[in-house]
Amino acid sequence: MSSLNNYAFAPDQLLAAAAREVIALERSRLPNLSSLTVLLPSLHAAGNFGRALSEAAGGITLLLPRFATLRDLAGQADPGLARVPLSRRQAAIYQALRAREWFRQGDLWHVSAELLRLFDEITLWQVQLPASSEDFLQQLEAAYQAQRGNPMQFEARLVHELWFAMSGSGELDDAAHYQMQLSQLAGEAAGPLYLVGLNALMPVEQAFLERYAQFQPVHAFISDGRQDSPAGLAYLLDTAWADPDQAVPLHARAAACLSEAPASGLGQRVSLFGAHGLEHEAEVLAFRVGQWLAQGKSAIAVIVQDRLVARRARALLERAEVLVQDETGWTLSTTSASTVLMRWLDNLDSQFHFQDLLDLLKSPFIFSAWDAGRRRNAVYRLEQLIRKHSVVSHLNHYRALAGEDEDILELLQMLYEAQQILDKKKQRPLSAWLHSLQESLERLEIRPGLQRDQAGEQVLRLLDGLLHELTPDTTPFRYAEWRQWLNQQLEAAVFRDDSITSPVVFTHLAACRLRHFDAAIIAGADATHLPGQGRESVFFNQAVRTQLGLPDRRTALASERQDLISLLSSVPEVWVTWQARRNGEPNPLSPWFERLETFHVLAYGLSLRGAEAISSQMLAAEKQDGFAALAMTGRPAPSLPPALVPETVSASGYNSLMACPYQFFARHALHLNELDEVAQALEKRDYGEYVHDILHRFHSRYPVVADGEPGVQEQALREISKAVFDHAIEADFVSHAWLSRWEASIPGYLAWQRKRECEGWRWLAGELASTRQIALMGGGSLTLRGRLDRVDAKGAEQAVLDYKTQSLDNLKKKLKPAGEDVQLACYALLLETLPRQAAFVAVDEEVVQQVEPVEPLAELAEANLERLQIMFQSLHEGEPLPAQGVSAACQYCEMRGLCRKDYWNE
Repeated sequence: MSSLNNYAFAPDQLLAAAAREVIALERSRLPNLSSLTVLLPSLHAAGNFGRALSEAAGGITLLLPRFATLRDLAGQADPGLARVPLSRRQAAIYQALRAREWFRQGDLWHVSAELLRLFDEITLWQVQLPASSEDFLQQLEAAYQAQRGNPMQFEARLVHELWFAMSGSGELDDAAHYQMQLSQLAGEAAGPLYLVGLNALMPVEQAFLERYAQFQPVHAFISDGRQDSPAGLAYLLDTAWADPDQAVPLHARAAACLSEAPASGLGQRVSLFGAHGLEHEAEVLAFRVGQWLAQGKSAIAVIVQDRLVARRARALLERAEVLVQDETGWTLSTTSASTVLMRWLDNLDSQFHFQDLLDLLKSPFIFSAWDAGRRRNAVYRLEQLIRKHSVVSHLNHYRALAGEDEDILELLQMLYEAQQILDKKKQRPLSAWLHSLQESLERLEIRPGLQRDQAGEQVLRLLDGLLHELTPDTTPFRYAEWRQWLNQQLEAAVFRDDSITSPVVFTHLAACRLRHFDAAIIAGADATHLPGQGRESVFFNQAVRTQLGLPDRRTALASERQDLISLLSSVPEVWVTWQARRNGEPNPLSPWFERLETFHVLAYGLSLRGAEAISSQMLAAEKQDGFAALAMTGRPAPSLPPALVPETVSASGYNSLMACPYQFFARHALHLNELDEVAQALEKRDYGEYVHDILHRFHSRYPVVADGEPGVQEQALREISKAVFDHAIEADFVSHAWLSRWEASIPGYLAWQRKRECEGWRWLAGELASTRQIALMGGGSLTLRGRLDRVDAKGAEQAVLDYKTQSLDNLKKKLKPAGEDVQLACYALLLETLPRQAAFVAVDEEVVQQVEPVEPLAELAEANLERLQIMFQSLHEGEPLPAQGVSAACQYCEMRGLCRKDYWNE
């Protein structure tokens, strides 16, 4: 005779009421309840229910029942049949899809995962598909309420054919295995079974309870807001959130609620807070948690609806030395341990593109047997070489750069050997690809590094498990197919840090069932995140799923709403936060809380948005409690300790000091200069360097142009130009355009050179590195250094020239303010005797011309020398280096983020 008993209680009374019923039913067993089994939503609730049982028994010491989840209980049964792992089932479906050529190759793993999920739902929800595909198609026609067409026929054929192919294979999948475990448990029912808080059961689980009840009593306790008294919070929430399609309008329900409960406790329990943006919401969340901890609260839940807000809030909390127990976890693919794995494969795909290579080599997991300092220094030297010579990819190119640097050559050799292990040209089974991957990780000494990391250990366990599961499958796959499959496995896995125990718990709504919290925050409760969007099925819309008996959106919403009612009615203080504005646009609150706010105002005339009124006071207090965000209030103006004042300055450094002292401070005192960019395509800066190199090579071969044949010299200059540009053209064909641009200037340049030689000037030297010691008034000295593009001579007189690929007009503007640009003055000072002439040469013009300063060169050089002495003496004396904020200096300045110009209070 069946004995299945169902009980419903208000959410905030469920634990205590269920405990009283259990004690009343099993009083004869007291104090030993160990023969009972109690099923809970999660084992987090076991402690609370154990305490409730003890209280219901009068405070006596009890031998508690066995607590378990339904999945855990089923896992203890062994049907005696082997289960086919999920990975092998997915591979089998992939093979079937590939053989039938039903989808594009890029979608097959995604489609196979969706089909697996659908097939498991069919089993767990006990859906019976018709035996014939025609009958199934007619069933879909009725469900879709549409005539059959090609898309519907394809969907019916796909699902029906693959379902019967998979279910008729004789292999036991996860869902069928779970069903058999439950069946075995029911047949071996050894004692009463109690269920507490398991509101939503699948049909296969409900069938298990009915069968179990044929042998032993089963008692199921669920929460239901309608069971609350009219004055209770759960009743109020259930009334406010009742189906909006009901005939009773919201204002009528509010009036009825007011008549039954004249006072509302919701205003003292729930607060809505609309933040100005993500950072504001995270700051408020962190402060509120800190405030609750200071009040002595020992169990605080943050219900994570928006992961971005949660991450930022966690960072703020950890900055204030508040650790967080994160039960939501994060995708394994986003961990650094998984990143090193994927970056290694990216290198194989990109032929060791320099960005992928440097990212890989900077990982703390690679070359774990090397001394950390040795590895860092080798990677640093390699990076400098790559950036200096603009090498984009290929191991053999990096080897050529390394020269005789043994450390760099060794790590490049290890990369080469690991690359040979993972031969991308072959087709292999998934298990063979995994085996080769693990061998390559061993060769790169990545595996030992991962073993020392918690997330790394999980990555290795995942790879080892998949390798074991897939060994029997011998179907070959291309490298691209395997890589896509591996990405999916890492995306599907979740990493949770179980090493932290904290009073602050980041969790999700369903995990709060039957748990005790002193306070809670629902973070990211906007219309996008609450109610949750759920997972949209590729196959069948919601109406069809309902007709077929599969779980639909309405089922998920009902469960989520019940969880929310339980949380709000059982936690004494709940803050609901969201970004009222996102990217400058209004961002609406969750429709559930919007309706609750309207209902509460209609019923009691009180808004739940009181938290917003105190936001300014909270953030003011936040700055004192350590949760403040960094913000600049004015222009920075640091001073340099004498030890940090540079002892050497170049012409560009002097120009930087003139343009913006703070820029000089960051670049030349703190040495925060940007690293050289690797030129993947020729840029204007590279073009200028190429022209400098070409002209230096040409004049080294032809110091005097007037003595030779014009045609021969022009041809020589063109050949030199082509030789210099060859490397860039090999890497990027578009560089031909830069070569053509320069070649158009060659006749004009040679004409200018001949004219200059007619004036008596002769090329003397090029790319001349020079220095000059400058005495400071305080007794110290400064070294001025520079590299002169070209020095000409005319008898005993000299001239210093600087090639420029800028326009003639821009060069004239640069020299127009007296002494503003210091480059030519500095170059004049670097020669042993003051030159007669210093000029820019605009070589990127059809008619090449030179531009000289308006002031006499001797006066200009002397004035610049005196100013340089005064400025550096002031630096030694602690003179501040303020940020100028002049647009011309700031427009392309890489230190703009450091001085925070965009956040000055001006």
